[in-house]
Amino acid sequence: MTAEAAAQRPFLTLFVNGASASSADAVRRLHDLFEKYYPDGYDLEIVDVHQQPALVASRQVVAVPTLIRDLPAPVRLLVGNFMDQDRVLEALDLTRPNGPALPKGG
Repeated sequence: MTAEAAAQRPFLTLFVNGASASSADAVRRLHDLFEKYYPDGYDLEIVDVHQQPALVASRQVVAVPTLIRDLPAPVRLLVGNFMDQDRVLEALDLTRPNGPALPKGG
């Protein structure tokens, strides 16, 4: 992998509430989204808030599901159900490498 490709590879952390239905839906939606637009790779760490409370506190997560994009910088945070793929990508300030560019400003 080239340095440029590595710099474009999203690194995300998803905070979920165990195996709840909403958490499972969030995981599925995000995997579908990133498989579609980032087939060359992405990193998605899934954190159960009950199993890693110290990480939840250190990242200041107050609601689930919460998605944090750590890379590429700057850090972005999104809370919700992640149903609207375009809004998720826009909120995370990610481009769609395998699709048309997102409109800026709404």
